[in-house]
Amino acid sequence: MFRSIAGRNCSSTVAGLAMLLGVMAVLFGPLRPDLYTLIAMLMLAMTAFSVSFVVRRRVPFIALGIGATAALGTLLVSLDQLAQRWSPADQGQRVIADVQIDSLVRRTTTGIEFDAELMIESPASLQRTLRARVSWNEPIAPLPRAAERWRLLLQLSVPRANTNPGGFDEQREFFRDRVQARAVVLQFAGARQLAPQRTGLLALREQIVRRIRSMVVDRDAAALFAGLAVGATGEVSREQWRVFSDTGTTHLVAISGMHVTLFCWVVAALARRFWMRVPHLAMRIDRETFAAMLGVPAAAAYAALAGFGIPAQRTLVMLAVWWGLKLSGRVHSGFDVLGLAAMAVLLIDPFAPLSSGFWLSFVAMATLIAAGDVQGKGLRAWFTETLRTQWRVSLALLPITLIWFSSFSIAGLLVNFAAIPVFSFVLVPIALIGGLAGGVAAPLAKPLWWIGERVHEWLWPLLVAVAAHPYAAIQVSPAAWVPMLGFERPAESEVMMTLLDAGEGTSLIVRTRQHVLVYDTGESYASEGRSAERLVIPALRSFGVSTVDRLVLSGSHAQRAAGAARLWAAVPVDRVIGGGDWPGAHRRVEPCSSGTRWRWDGVEFELFGRQGGSCALRIDFGDDPSFLIADRLDAAESAELVVHAEAAERRLRSTVVVTPRRGSLAAVSSEFIEAVDAQWVMVPGGKAEPDRLTRLARHWRVDPSRVVSTSAQGAVTLHLRRGLPPRWLPHALLQGDPLWRYHPRPVRSGIADAMQDTLRP
Repeated sequence: MFRSIAGRNCSSTVAGLAMLLGVMAVLFGPLRPDLYTLIAMLMLAMTAFSVSFVVRRRVPFIALGIGATAALGTLLVSLDQLAQRWSPADQGQRVIADVQIDSLVRRTTTGIEFDAELMIESPASLQRTLRARVSWNEPIAPLPRAAERWRLLLQLSVPRANTNPGGFDEQREFFRDRVQARAVVLQFAGARQLAPQRTGLLALREQIVRRIRSMVVDRDAAALFAGLAVGATGEVSREQWRVFSDTGTTHLVAISGMHVTLFCWVVAALARRFWMRVPHLAMRIDRETFAAMLGVPAAAAYAALAGFGIPAQRTLVMLAVWWGLKLSGRVHSGFDVLGLAAMAVLLIDPFAPLSSGFWLSFVAMATLIAAGDVQGKGLRAWFTETLRTQWRVSLALLPITLIWFSSFSIAGLLVNFAAIPVFSFVLVPIALIGGLAGGVAAPLAKPLWWIGERVHEWLWPLLVAVAAHPYAAIQVSPAAWVPMLGFERPAESEVMMTLLDAGEGTSLIVRTRQHVLVYDTGESYASEGRSAERLVIPALRSFGVSTVDRLVLSGSHAQRAAGAARLWAAVPVDRVIGGGDWPGAHRRVEPCSSGTRWRWDGVEFELFGRQGGSCALRIDFGDDPSFLIADRLDAAESAELVVHAEAAERRLRSTVVVTPRRGSLAAVSSEFIEAVDAQWVMVPGGKAEPDRLTRLARHWRVDPSRVVSTSAQGAVTLHLRRGLPPRWLPHALLQGDPLWRYHPRPVRSGIADAMQDTLRP
């Protein structure tokens, strides 16, 4: 289509690049789906295409028109997605809904999770359909399955994610996956299954996963085989992901484009052999046509079985285009094929560039095309060229990997040379054939699973040994190459404290000029150290921190112990101080006791605690400003703390206080509030409704404008300097205003405002 418009001078490469730039201008650029931008893109596209018909050098105008059209289409899709999100005004509403499960069901530490289409039945004022990510703690038995319908009581909330420095932006994932709300299943006497599992591709994928889970004894092997067979990686453990990441084999775990290509090649090769052995068939159809008729649909079936991810989409389109051009006899460059594949993927899903797989896939293919064909014949030439190609691809992917993951596997340069054949020619066929054969006759699949488990038993220790090497992978701090205001280093007699957006938990990172303290790791019920991994460690790396001088734990709790262990494993920790009792701790935990003081870089630190009680931390300069955090205090302990502080002539008065227990009004006594006499109040997690924050302000006797909530603003960095007022640096503002956090104005309101502006004298 683009060639017919542009003439012979416009290639698919140019068209694909123009389309990608137009999409990126919306996803990562300044364009937002408001009325004026939509009109501007429409006019730009129409003008560019019109000019292309009357000028001789039409390619630049054709490219501009394609880019503007792609931007317009992405704006419209984005506007629809943003408008469908659950409204903040209805945050926490309980609804009864008809729930159609439309994803594989993933197991979590507390229950299950899945994506579903919801049809809200009641209340009547909220009746609508939307797509939600549903969490079900302690689900009823038998467990819900993919493609089933249920009637459930749900509590709906905005699909908001934690906003923290260095952390993975889960809200971008919600936007990319078209998740319009988050839902939690509540206990409900009327909960029941409305319809059994529907027959279809999703049900088949779920059945294969269940067969693998029931027939493969080793849990880690079963999780790996499920990923290789149908792209179900939800049960791959954190330790497995760490090893795969450090060894550079993550791309082999789920079904990748390489696997789809290999499957197409095998089927096409078998088709050629069959064609040669059937003379009657050879008389009716060309050999390569027959190979394409079987190979491409087989690849499509395999890609669909894997969930039709971006690498599979790209590979399938490229295979179809390559076969089509080959059969037509027309000569096209590899980049033209890649350009057509990019356009097809972006037409299917304009949000595809929000996934790392899009960039890794296309950059790798572009590198392979640029490298050209293998020169020379023989095993030695093939071996040498394969090594060179792998190095080229690895170097080309290095910037993409660092930008998306802030890490790069050095070991992967060598490990992949051996791992790719094992995965592609052994594990993938076993997983796919075993998963399908198990549905026909279980005895047929058992020998395959036995072989697969033995290969896994041999391969896994080798990968673990490589991952254990200190130089297997490198971690690169974003602070080294992304200059952001919030990542600056404090000067002498200054302190920067970042209260992380940790949901139901609390975590504070304190930095002076040469020292770092971490107060709690954000753990909450059943988090099992995930908060330390997802929130604290990435934040420390984003600040360029390589060592933690002190880890202060507010209380003794299994989740805090898990978080501390995860932090120790990733970052050296010199000393650990804990509130409460820590019997049997693997590493010595010093008790938190009142009177413990130290001085770092002109900043005073002081602990408040007692045997069996929680641990509070106060920071000051000997005068204002000052800071206090006491996450686990309750009313009785806070009143007792005031008495002991007065008896010991120790000050509790603080300019800024972090409210205990996520802002619970019952967690502190009036004596404690009076003794602290805070000017600013920080609220970690909890709910951020304006009415609640107003009540908190009244309770702490401050102005409502001086209540800072991480639930409302994300992570916040507080910069304290001697004799100066607090300086606030919300991380969300430093991050900018990405498309997935944009709140569009209603189009009707925008038109009305434009009309009023026109009529205004």
